[in-house]
Amino acid sequence: MDTKKTILIVLLVILILFAVAGLILGFSIYKNSGDKNKDIEKYYITLEEMYCNIKDSKKIIKLKATIEINNKKTYEELEEKQFLMRNEINKIIRNKEEKELLGKEGQVALQNEIKDSLIKLFDNGESISNVYFDELIIQ
Repeated sequence: MDTKKTILIVLLVILILFAVAGLILGFSIYKNSGDKNKDIEKYYITLEEMYCNIKDSKKIIKLKATIEINNKKTYEELEEKQFLMRNEINKIIRNKEEKELLGKEGQVALQNEIKDSLIKLFDNGESISNVYFDELIIQ
């Protein structure tokens, strides 16, 4: 009976050691994965308020957008070229019909299209990470 108790105690100690080691390993992996996101600096360019015509409509759209950028060099380049970004956004909206701009789906689709268009225009890969609308009003 003493041998069985000893084996049981040894197995329990080994099991507890594995559990503690797993917790420590899991915590260190979780902590390190959070640090990667903190290292990425974000830069923002807020464009001036814009008014754009909507395709085949008598309505206009009032828009104020902010561009999120992950790269300081790209930020510095784009800050001097806000007129190109505004022009690109204007072209996109002028080719949209009113029904394409309505609702949450319309807004998200417009944000993605603007982001993809700016990435293509400036040929900078993943530096432009998002487009936010400070204002989006259809009148």
